[in-house]
Amino acid sequence: MALPLEVGVEEHGSHHLVLLRGEVDMGSVGAVRTCLRELMLAGHTDVLVDLRGVTFMDSTGLGILVAARKQARVFRGSLGLVAPSPPVARVLSLTSLDRVFPCFATLDEALAPQGEPTAS
Repeated sequence: MALPLEVGVEEHGSHHLVLLRGEVDMGSVGAVRTCLRELMLAGHTDVLVDLRGVTFMDSTGLGILVAARKQARVFRGSLGLVAPSPPVARVLSLTSLDRVFPCFATLDEALAPQGEPTAS
């Protein structure tokens, strides 16, 4: 049985974190698209997507992330991925999208100023 997708947003300084929990597929991707689009249209163009709780992602989910990254770049912003779950990390690797997106192991790493390592 498919897990319903939960979408949430948190503000972290200049970044907005989109938290996803459940399955990102053709049936649920509309909620992700709407959330990302509304953030960017509201001027919040530095976005991180937390993928820890994503149990499955199909090609429509990947397509939404690629489209959102392009939109962020048009607005001179950024879109990064935080802690992709093992199933999502595998799909990102198989499609070489792990080379396209900035991927971070933790939220602290994603929020650290560029060039500064986080404390371990």
